[in-house]
Amino acid sequence: MTSPHTRVPRHRGRPASRTAALLGVAALIASSVTAAGASAAYADPVGSIRTAAVAEPPAVPGNLLPDGRFVSDSAGWTSTRGGTLSLSDDAASGAHSLQVAARQNTQSGPFANVSGKIEVGATYRMTGKLKYSTGAATQQFNFTLCPTNFNGCADYGHTFTQGEWGTFSQEFTAEAKHAAAGWFFIETPWGSNALQDFAVDELSLVKIADAPEQPAFTSLEKVQTKPVGDHNPLVGHKFGADPHHLIYNGRLYIYSTDDTQQYETNSKDANGLPTQSNGYGAITRLNVMSTSDMVNWVDHGTVPVSREGGAAPWSRNSWAPAAIEKDGKVYLYFCDNGSGTAVVVGGSPLGPWTDPLGKKIIPDTVSPEYIAGGGFPAGMWLFDPEVFIDDDGQGYLYFGGNSQIGTAPNVQGPQNPKSTRVVKLKDDMVTLDGDPVEIDGPGMFEASSMFKHGDKYYYSYSSNFQVNEVPGQYPSRGGIAYMMTDDPMDLSASAYAGVAFQNQATFFGAGNGGNNHSDMFTYKGETYFTYHAQTRGAAWAAALGTPGATQGYRSVHIDKLEFNADGTIKPIVGTRAGVAQVESFDPYRTFEAETLAWQLGVSTAKTDAPSVEFPEHNGSGNMVLSSVDDGDFAGVSGVDFGAGAATVSARVKPLVEGGSIQVRLDDVDGQVVAEIPVDGTVGAWTTVQADVTGATGEHDVFFVFAAPDGAAADADLVEVDNWAFAAAPAETLDLVVSTGSRCVAGKVQLVVSVRNADAVAAEATIETPFGEKKVALAAGATSSSSFATRSSALAAGEVQVTGAAGDLAYSGATAYLARSCG
Repeated sequence: MTSPHTRVPRHRGRPASRTAALLGVAALIASSVTAAGASAAYADPVGSIRTAAVAEPPAVPGNLLPDGRFVSDSAGWTSTRGGTLSLSDDAASGAHSLQVAARQNTQSGPFANVSGKIEVGATYRMTGKLKYSTGAATQQFNFTLCPTNFNGCADYGHTFTQGEWGTFSQEFTAEAKHAAAGWFFIETPWGSNALQDFAVDELSLVKIADAPEQPAFTSLEKVQTKPVGDHNPLVGHKFGADPHHLIYNGRLYIYSTDDTQQYETNSKDANGLPTQSNGYGAITRLNVMSTSDMVNWVDHGTVPVSREGGAAPWSRNSWAPAAIEKDGKVYLYFCDNGSGTAVVVGGSPLGPWTDPLGKKIIPDTVSPEYIAGGGFPAGMWLFDPEVFIDDDGQGYLYFGGNSQIGTAPNVQGPQNPKSTRVVKLKDDMVTLDGDPVEIDGPGMFEASSMFKHGDKYYYSYSSNFQVNEVPGQYPSRGGIAYMMTDDPMDLSASAYAGVAFQNQATFFGAGNGGNNHSDMFTYKGETYFTYHAQTRGAAWAAALGTPGATQGYRSVHIDKLEFNADGTIKPIVGTRAGVAQVESFDPYRTFEAETLAWQLGVSTAKTDAPSVEFPEHNGSGNMVLSSVDDGDFAGVSGVDFGAGAATVSARVKPLVEGGSIQVRLDDVDGQVVAEIPVDGTVGAWTTVQADVTGATGEHDVFFVFAAPDGAAADADLVEVDNWAFAAAPAETLDLVVSTGSRCVAGKVQLVVSVRNADAVAAEATIETPFGEKKVALAAGATSSSSFATRSSALAAGEVQVTGAAGDLAYSGATAYLARSCG
């Protein structure tokens, strides 16, 4: 979770002092721009250099920057915060390069105006050459596009080698932040204190592809945010962030921050696309969903936590949940924005919930002496809880965050901010057992997580956006770093083990970066990594022709986690494919309609009716499918019908007369095996049923909704509470079994006859207390078998006969009578 008091854009935040300083350059740069026909020409800005004209190759066609070859001057280029610009004879090519010297800060590179030149959705190539001769042997330089308020810049970094001309080239598809850019400039990373002189040459920004035409659609509900076949994000109909797992009664639950609540509160355009970034301030609920097979997820709705109606009404927000089960109770920790951590206790994963303390567990129950002694330095966020119970039953609580804490002269960060803590919990899981202990996670930012694998403890966290990466010592920016230790409270910097997962933008592209938050766990023998990315928002933005305009609304993902032989974590790859289904889905029961592998158009709504499938939820957390329009669907993965289904039923509330639900196999347009008429009184719950034909074996199943003729295109058709299939009666092999007995030399022999009354050849096995025989039976044939009892008397009993012929089977018991031969 990121504190609302410190906004962190995708690549980095910029302090108010920097913004204020740079706002003043707008007029300066704008004053250097004059209109000349259809294109912009640049007068001499402050710091520009002119020399005699020198012949050079033609300018780069379509270059949106001022001429970056520096033939005879630096027209259009300026430095804004100290430093000087001059032409240098040391050029990558041609006559000159542009030399930047006497730099006073990391923003004193060359600037060029690009206001109004970049089109959302178009593709651009940014290129340049750079050389520096002092400082570190290698140094990162950022090629940056920023709006005039310097909030939400796009930085493209490249590492150069001292004393050599290096080439930078970056292609990107323009997002809203690119189109809003007022300036292009080159700098060393903010906070790096790298102020060496450098030279640039051959700078260009060229459009290489127009924005593609976008398909027409009627609403965001009709955007396929989770394509059929993909398993990430986990659900496509709602947002969720900061995921954390719980295993309860053998089922996997995932809790998450309810970003949908903030989306509903914030401003949106006419299409519903968010125009205001997340912010988190309105979030008072936590999402809950569960699975037993890793791909079909039941939406259990939300846990109301904060403010009026919540389990902890004194709290203002509920973010970043962490859940664990102990002695049948669920302990659900959350952070009340950045100011503290609290806990509620439930009788099941869905409650009912009680507040055991009536206040925050952090910091309100921490010893006053610890706090007075500076245990929580200025700027430390007391949020993002993690709870862990070791094999010996000892509980631990982890929390905290920020990239820089403390006051001068003892400021810490961003390399080692030491901004998180761990504390033991007593058996009640809500009382601290001692004072918190400092954690020194290199490059720490937030999102503590603890996981045990074998005999090692793995503490992971999100790295900050200012840390300078040093392999083996400090992580990359905005990734999930981790530490390995033999003691869950011994987390010094020496335990640092590397980066498990890079920032989400590495895997999902434009708009999917931002803060990082994850959880590691083992379920049904496999190890998993859950995290968030902005893929639902990215799908919306792409459909509307505004790629990257996700505004920070996140969705939950899960991918596999694997280990090297030495116990270190193999780099985790974020995917849209997600993880494999671990068991087939059983349709022969009543299951929730809000069980979703995929969906289009449908949403979910709370109902007061208790869940048939989850009675252990104490009547809470039952949802129904809602917002159902014509053509919408709900899909379930890997449904095993076995020998075949006979009927399908659904508990529905019709909202119009005459609707129907098609049951299709393998695809939304696949084979129709049933069509359920949505009969009954409009507005009243009822159960409807249809025959099923052709549903055998394992298939993906799609419930596709159809409106009656004449219904409005956007009419809500029905709500659905649950589904149930019934199996077709198994076809049996027609065997006729009879028994008898006879006396042979004073001993009883048991005789069993089996007649194959079927039209196919069969095999039968006869089991008696006196032996077993197998017989082959042609169609219509009879076989008799004798079994010696070696006794003059036979008590009454039973023989067992099983038979098989292809898919046909027989199994039955037949009695025999007592007999005496004495």
